[in-house]
Amino acid sequence: MKKIAGVLLLLMITSIPSTPGAYSGNSTTLADNNTYFTRIYVDGASADSRGYKLLLRSSERHAGIHFQPYIINVNFILMDGDKVVYSDTKRQIPVGESAGGSTEISHSWQIALEEGKNYTARAEVYLYDKGKAEYLTTVTADFTAIVDAAIADIYGDSIGASATVRGESMVPLDAKIIFTLKQDGRVLEIRETKAPFIMSNDKEKTVDVLWNKSLQPGTYIISSELQGKEVITRYDKAITVEKTRITEPAATPAPAAPGFPVYAALAVLLAVILVRRDKR
Repeated sequence: MKKIAGVLLLLMITSIPSTPGAYSGNSTTLADNNTYFTRIYVDGASADSRGYKLLLRSSERHAGIHFQPYIINVNFILMDGDKVVYSDTKRQIPVGESAGGSTEISHSWQIALEEGKNYTARAEVYLYDKGKAEYLTTVTADFTAIVDAAIADIYGDSIGASATVRGESMVPLDAKIIFTLKQDGRVLEIRETKAPFIMSNDKEKTVDVLWNKSLQPGTYIISSELQGKEVITRYDKAITVEKTRITEPAATPAPAAPGFPVYAALAVLLAVILVRRDKR
């Protein structure tokens, strides 16, 4: 009886996945050390208004030495309640090629989201087995859509300022940019303009403002604030306005006075006229 109980206990231990909490459906593989391992571990999953990020790790061939490489498909699904509003598949992704066996997979949404709405993101993982995609597991993550953007850069001179804006969310940006011109801690001028209508799948866009009057030489701080229903982000930059250099026009040389050859020619002409008069 003791021998049988020992064998049963050993079978129970060797059938437990090596990482508690890791789930990958019913698909398992047998390693060389006779311990069962889950084929793909989900080490992390996160979704937001920009997209989905998934961190996967392949099973170990020999603990701490090698990782089993796999090829997978991931179907990314975005749901509004029970309704699927977006779906796209990334195919033939290698997992397990890196030294740690981990692969980070990112996918960006390509539809406009509604600010304040709750969404559910799903990632369905399919493992290629003998050339066929076999369902492995599904990972879900919930999020609330928010407006998000960044000011990538500011430019300023004596005439005005500009800000380059980058979208960080698939919620369309509805905001304004407030430029505050400062010198020695004093606010000199405040200018405001509409922020570009932009999402995270757009290129950066630039907007400009003009100062009420040209700035005098000196150092200034331009503070910019991207403001929607609340402040989204701030960005400050120091500028220096140089003194304008006035370049004097080059002197125009005076016309050269008639030289000796001109006077000589006139003298010859006068002599000829006198000779002709004498002949008459």
